Amino acid sequence: MINSSEKFVIDNIPFPIWIKDLDEKLIFVNKEFVRIHKTNINEEFNIEEDVCAKCLMFEVCKIKVKEVIKNNKMCMFDIESENRIKNCYINPFFDENDNLLGVIGVIIDITPIKEKQTKLEERENILTTIIDTLPEYIFYKDKNSRYVGYNKKWSEHYKELGILNMVGKNDFELGVLSKEEAKNFMEQDKEIMKTKQMKTSERRIIDENGRERIEETRKVPVINENGEVWGIVGLSSDVTERTELKEKLIKLSYTDSLTDVYNRAYFEEKKEEFNEEQYLPIGIIMGDVNGLKVINDTFGHLEGDRLLKNMAKILKNGVSKEDFIFRWGGDEFIILMPNCNESKCEKVISNIMSECKKSDFNLIDISISLGSSIKDSLDGDIYINLKEAEEKLYRQKFLQEKSIRSSIIFSLIQSLHEKNVETNEHTKRLVKYAIKIGEKLGFTTAQLDEVILVTKLHDIGKIGISEEILLKPEKLSELEFREIKTHTEKGYRILNASGELSHIARGILTHHERYDGAGYPLGLKGEEIPIMARIVNIVDSYDAMTNYRGYNEVKTKEGAIEEIIRCKSTQFDPEIADVFIDILRNE
Repeated sequence: MINSSEKFVIDNIPFPIWIKDLDEKLIFVNKEFVRIHKTNINEEFNIEEDVCAKCLMFEVCKIKVKEVIKNNKMCMFDIESENRIKNCYINPFFDENDNLLGVIGVIIDITPIKEKQTKLEERENILTTIIDTLPEYIFYKDKNSRYVGYNKKWSEHYKELGILNMVGKNDFELGVLSKEEAKNFMEQDKEIMKTKQMKTSERRIIDENGRERIEETRKVPVINENGEVWGIVGLSSDVTERTELKEKLIKLSYTDSLTDVYNRAYFEEKKEEFNEEQYLPIGIIMGDVNGLKVINDTFGHLEGDRLLKNMAKILKNGVSKEDFIFRWGGDEFIILMPNCNESKCEKVISNIMSECKKSDFNLIDISISLGSSIKDSLDGDIYINLKEAEEKLYRQKFLQEKSIRSSIIFSLIQSLHEKNVETNEHTKRLVKYAIKIGEKLGFTTAQLDEVILVTKLHDIGKIGISEEILLKPEKLSELEFREIKTHTEKGYRILNASGELSHIARGILTHHERYDGAGYPLGLKGEEIPIMARIVNIVDSYDAMTNYRGYNEVKTKEGAIEEIIRCKSTQFDPEIADVFIDILRNE
């Protein structure tokens, strides 16, 4: 049945091989079979009885041989014996006419393979157990962004959403994400596989209890030894607590603990962040709380702290959510406003002033002095804008009667009142009309503050002139009149000596200049004269015409208006004169 060449081939196969005929009689075994069973084959040696009958596979083989002969089909089975695992193949064989001749059995010891497989399975089980016990959500995708596996936590999460199996599906096909989210995830997968770089993303989701949670997902490409990308592995974590803690720590490091607004350190960071074209122009408002020192000295620092807390709330109510409030120093605050023009600055200042009036602070009327500036170029130095805003706020500071700083200005005004040179009523009338003219001309808050100061202090230089000349009822001599005229220069020197009032000194110096150049002391003409001085000139002249001063003939309002019309473009600025006449006629 087996010729010599076939026998030679089979004998050199490194697996035990046996052949049985149709009567199920063992007719051949190869050398490897003999070697394994450690026996010599001779005429007296019966393999069936002496070897096979002792094998654990013997009974199984008999059954399987019958099945193969009957069905003409190969069968395969495993047998464990002597701590070895053997794989047995029984295959029918035929002659050239497809007549069944018998069966061939091949026995392969697969113990090493099984051991390796077992170890791999153990490792896989350990790895699966570890992955399943991790608190993170873990998933695997192929290079087409289809899910090929995931851990227990991921599976349980999606089972709650009604998805029992995700394998073979992509984010679109799952149907739990919006189309936009699914599109973004799949585009991100493509980018990761293209760049072979890890990518981290965050999203906010609502959990089953209706709470907002923050989910962080890290995706990494899976790359084989040839540098080819097979897919990606993703790990999603609930980072809500970590993010909230981080935000709290950041807030603590960047927040003033007393007022709960941002601190100076955060200002330094934010000013750099805002120095981009997209944020220009940037509005800067500086504020100085009025009366803090008085409260601290009189009622103690706890009440002073309460004043600052109240002011911080007022500032928050006065700005929009895009704006940032910083505590700059003891009683100073700064507001940074991206994409803000001068009009918005004015509106915010107005809002804050209104909020101050609404505030109920039982010790004093709460107030704050404010100054603003606009940074409109990337090259600009924000500290120059801060200086400008600070200068403006100190101008306003002098107008706050309850401010400590304002004591200088009001002591000077009081000196004039004591000399009976100026009355409080006269000052109020002038200020009222000056404000109305400024508003008609579209003055900013800072400009209105300046015109008020110039109006209140325009005659401050008269404190340096003797009362005999100031209060003389008779006509002044030429020498005395020259002395009176020096009050503009005296006022200029007084205010110029005070660094905080020097900005209005020129307005004081020039309030007796005439539009036609015939005034004093400099003989300025037209718009060479500061606009504040031109306003004071006309309102002071009107008040002199309509109120008795001991030496003049009092005019009616209409008479005074006629005089103003007559002096347009000579003594008075014609534009300001027209505005003032309109105000008077509409009173």
